[in-house]
Amino acid sequence: MPPIFAIFVLYGLGLTASMQVGLVGPIAPDLRAGFDLSQAQFGLVASLITAAGALFAIPAGVWAAQAGLRRSLFLGGIMMIIGAAIFATASNTGMLYVGRLVTSIGYLLIVVGAPSWMANLGNPKTVAMAMSIWGTFIPVGIAMGNWTSAAIVAWLDWRMAVVACTVPVAVLLPALMLLTKPRDQHFNRSLTSGISGVLKSRPAMQVALTFAAFAGATSAALAFMPAMMADNLSISIPLAAAIIGTTAIAGNIIGSVGAGMILGRDVPGRRILAIGLPVMAAAIFALFVSQNIVISVLALILFNIGQGSVAGTCFALLPRIAGRDLSMPALQGMLAQFAEIFVVIVPPVAGAMIDWASWQGAAFLLAGFYLAGFVISLRYRAVRIVAAD
Repeated sequence: MPPIFAIFVLYGLGLTASMQVGLVGPIAPDLRAGFDLSQAQFGLVASLITAAGALFAIPAGVWAAQAGLRRSLFLGGIMMIIGAAIFATASNTGMLYVGRLVTSIGYLLIVVGAPSWMANLGNPKTVAMAMSIWGTFIPVGIAMGNWTSAAIVAWLDWRMAVVACTVPVAVLLPALMLLTKPRDQHFNRSLTSGISGVLKSRPAMQVALTFAAFAGATSAALAFMPAMMADNLSISIPLAAAIIGTTAIAGNIIGSVGAGMILGRDVPGRRILAIGLPVMAAAIFALFVSQNIVISVLALILFNIGQGSVAGTCFALLPRIAGRDLSMPALQGMLAQFAEIFVVIVPPVAGAMIDWASWQGAAFLLAGFYLAGFVISLRYRAVRIVAAD
């Protein structure tokens, strides 16, 4: 199969994984009413999608490098289907939590395995294009989850919204089996040495910590954003989801492609991060306090351009750090584990802040996380992306 088909299938799996993050925003009112959830409890439902990654992403990355990417991706797809089935048929809060936990295992295996496969497509230009595209999978997938969930919950109910957001993975798994097996990385380190290797890498640690602060805040922001905009702007949740999704796709593509072009000119990634993270802090603060739709849309556009540039930069830095002793799956696992620890923690904290101080309280909290990422990025040594000959 040609590389473009592999990119399509792998990126599609990433989108489906991220749809599991985005689907919860539009169904928040139904979940809260049906299960009598507080904002903090709903935040936990939203954040549990990354619980497995918060605990096991680094070892999962090392295992994927040893066991094979096709096997880990197929298992990830199956776990996502099982988890979604439990979640969609939940009759109590405990089943909601269990469903999201099982889904989180599938989410982890996909977000570790898919970009690692892309990084082994061979041609440097193809790899660069693939990683640039992959940098948009989180926001674009979340936007697609928002759109799909909002449309289905308005037409049918929240349970069918969960099903609709999971169907694509069942379509993509057979296509995965048709892909040409990625080339052998010759990664023969033990699980223990593989884990210690990535943890001792200073460049990897710096990228992971910055991405963690960014991912935690972004996950919380997107989980509460539809309800927040509906409340602040007096619009329906489907309309809010449509605005969020449209600006997310356009803004993230602009930010990710722009960051890729800049990095290709050997500009240090920390310069992009030093601009993108403060822009996101200012934009999210304005968005959560604004009651004017024009200001809110402008803030959303800036937020998503910043999001694309920050995510694209972090993902693009990893292949330059990888080597014989640091496999791409292990590095992806490190990025995922650090990020998902924050993704598990920040949404419930943001929910508690909303319960206590309304949307304005969340504005301060989320902006603070983006500024923390900015401070971490200032400590970088230059880790550059060099254009392939």
